[in-house]
Amino acid sequence: MHLIGEAEVVAAEDGPNWRAVDIKDYDESKDKYMELEALVLKVWPQVMIITTMLDTMRPAFSEGIGAVPDSTLQAQRDSIAVGKAERKAEKKAEKRAEKQARKLGVPAEDENSAVAGAANKGQDDQDTSEPGLSIERGNAESEPSIDTISVSNDPCVIALQEQQGYSVLDSLDADGMQLMVSDTTVQEDLGFKEGFLMVHLLDRQNPGMLAFADDYAKAVKLPFWSTIKMFSRLSGYRLNKSYNPDRYDGRLEHIIRKHGLDLQVSPCE
Repeated sequence: MHLIGEAEVVAAEDGPNWRAVDIKDYDESKDKYMELEALVLKVWPQVMIITTMLDTMRPAFSEGIGAVPDSTLQAQRDSIAVGKAERKAEKKAEKRAEKQARKLGVPAEDENSAVAGAANKGQDDQDTSEPGLSIERGNAESEPSIDTISVSNDPCVIALQEQQGYSVLDSLDADGMQLMVSDTTVQEDLGFKEGFLMVHLLDRQNPGMLAFADDYAKAVKLPFWSTIKMFSRLSGYRLNKSYNPDRYDGRLEHIIRKHGLDLQVSPCE
């Protein structure tokens, strides 16, 4: 049993001081260790950024669901209800289209294409009804394209988008928001296991986060929450399993201390 290296012990203002916990040594040459090490190093920059963003929410995480205003919960419930209604309406529309297609003896997808084409034609006619009127899409000076996004000027938000493959442009949109463009050469999308690992590491940085998230999801009746929790078990990082370096998270803590990740300054500070 030992502490890794001679790094200074840094105690968080609140929550456990993980660095003060003794953890065992691990064989760093094993494939399982090296695979986990690569995953941790990949997600850690985003963990640091999101941790900084969550610092202002620490009281809510500490006090639990009771700290969330009723108006916030109701607004979230209303948003979820609207989403359900929209999905239900879409399914009904698809069924009506299929039923109509069967009557006409035409495949549903062909009819849908015809309807969509008519709608698009009507829209095109409307767009070109005035002489000399043109709409440029994808122009940073007009409106963002699919590969261009507008974000707030908050350093954490910008840093997080940079981690996800976006670069800052030397221009703002009409509302003064920072424009960023996607770098198609960057492939930084997180996989299934990486995503749940990041959430698990966020629980290390924000003790009590998982319990709060679970209470919040239940309070607003978040759709598919039980399914999401079930899939998290397949990744090895269950959403109801808090970070514990004394037991099952010893290897994670070993990697974090080995690289001094917990002593790093957030990229957006």
